[in-house]
Amino acid sequence: MSQKTSLKEIKQRLSEFLEEMEAMNPEDMEVSDVDEWIALLDELEKKVQSMHE
Repeated sequence: MSQKTSLKEIKQRLSEFLEEMEAMNPEDMEVSDVDEWIALLDELEKKVQSMHE
């Protein structure tokens, strides 16, 4: 996988993440939702770090 493809995937995943956050009703939010978002951010961070290595 090329760096350009990886960056495109990271941007797409981040965009999806932001859309999910904007669509979420805070009153319906559960701890599991926040845990899922944190896991996704951790995954994205690892991908970005791997691109710099």
